Amino acid sequence: MKILAIGDVTSPAGVEHLKRNLWKFREKNKIDFCVVNGENASFITGISPELAEVLLRSGADCITGGNHTLRNKRAYTFLDDSREILRPINFGDGAPGKGYTILDACGYRILVINAMGRVHIDPILDSPFTYIDRALSEAEGQYDFAVLDIHAEATGEKMAVGYAYDGRINIVFGTHTHVQTADARSLPKGTGYITDLGMCGESDGILGMDSETVVMRMRSNLPYSFKASSGPCIANGAIFTLDTSSGKVTNVETVSF
Repeated sequence: MKILAIGDVTSPAGVEHLKRNLWKFREKNKIDFCVVNGENASFITGISPELAEVLLRSGADCITGGNHTLRNKRAYTFLDDSREILRPINFGDGAPGKGYTILDACGYRILVINAMGRVHIDPILDSPFTYIDRALSEAEGQYDFAVLDIHAEATGEKMAVGYAYDGRINIVFGTHTHVQTADARSLPKGTGYITDLGMCGESDGILGMDSETVVMRMRSNLPYSFKASSGPCIANGAIFTLDTSSGKVTNVETVSF
């Protein structure tokens, strides 16, 4: 089984890029299941119901979120009602939406968990480990394979999550920092891992944002409003090849399209 994960969609233009290209990429690479982190699809204001629907129609089987997901209050009802759209599980039970789901692919039941780190990221949530453990316990016996999006700033924190669930969760990938890392691999017990998938959006800027504006903010400490970057869009991600007999990931390949 081949599972594709795509990094943070940074703007509506990134959504349009996937609308034009994702199904073709899936067909060419024989992708069986696709997870897209869409938390910035509305450009730093979470994800709107309309853009979420476009992503689902365009080839995303599941949309994960992050620290900006709940900034868009229009999405609250949508998050409550949808099986395919997640927000970080450690926002807690009182938050709109859900932190994990179980979806079908090729006759298998795929558990997808979305969690958020706590280091150098706002808001500071409860420990992701507690909530991930609870999700695995609650879903026990109801899924065949598990996938985890750990949305976090610190690379060490993401790696710690990967090793903590090596052999228990089949695929662990990091999101949030928008730069694809060079450590795609299988961990010792067979979990497919990468610290950060990268991003999907305009390429000529800083993390999907206009470079001049980012530099002015850093030089002056003044609150210049962020603007989307320019240039052609690109989608970064990784393809995880999962051996359905053993549950181990035999190959992790980074991709850009």
